[in-house]
Amino acid sequence: MRAGMAVFLVAALAFAGGCAADGEAQKETPKVAKGDCPTCDPAGPSAFEQAGMGLRFYAPGDGWQVAYQFKMRNDMSRDNVHADQLPDDPSEFSAIQEERQLSLSDVFLFGYAVEGVEKRVIDNVQRDVATIKVVQAAASRSDLFSQDRLDTREYSLLFELDDLLRPIRETFFNAEYPHGKTIEVDMVSSLSGLDGGSSLFPHNVPRVQVQHTESDAPAMTGDLEAVADELVPGWRAEKYMEFAFANGDRVWWAQGALWPFYVDGWQGCGLLVSQNLAAR
Repeated sequence: MRAGMAVFLVAALAFAGGCAADGEAQKETPKVAKGDCPTCDPAGPSAFEQAGMGLRFYAPGDGWQVAYQFKMRNDMSRDNVHADQLPDDPSEFSAIQEERQLSLSDVFLFGYAVEGVEKRVIDNVQRDVATIKVVQAAASRSDLFSQDRLDTREYSLLFELDDLLRPIRETFFNAEYPHGKTIEVDMVSSLSGLDGGSSLFPHNVPRVQVQHTESDAPAMTGDLEAVADELVPGWRAEKYMEFAFANGDRVWWAQGALWPFYVDGWQGCGLLVSQNLAAR
């Protein structure tokens, strides 16, 4: 394992939060339309289902696990590129510099559990809203996952998503706020990239409104590819919905899944390794 990795990550991803207050509550009669999902049937199920993301919206008791590698930028590096490392094409030099300034952490395992789902009126539209808890999961496979603990200062995270997968609120549990600190999230956030929030715990997903294309299996980091080969048999033969963002973030989602199969975003790379749907 990389020495001091847990200490470095906790320091680099220390708690920071902001607050964007909601507007005044709407007083009109709630609509039942799907709002920002123009192709959705107003009388149909959630936008999450109608967009083909999942077989159904989240339900209490649903759970899944994600293997994750954090991206760390070594901006202070002053290492020289030697002559024998120079590319034949000078235009490739900047890419080599960027690659040398970016490194990946060990692979950590995170567990997600749906704690509740409720109906809520948002912008005069009645929507399903799920509350999901994230913790660092115990990893029994030391050959695949780091045994270092990242949760010594930030213990867990609760976050809320509506059926368009828009973030609503986040509650941090950490050394400073052991009983939780809740912040409102700007729902009208940019669709040019993933919203990772300010938490250590990965919870970035594409909005349902973002257009996707059909795709083959993604190229992964070497470590996560090894995890996929071991824990997700047959993943290479599957087809995925691919979401590409203007800032370079990319997401591959397997139809019917509760969470992205693979995320390559600014914060890091994540792989869905298991999911369990609660009986309904």
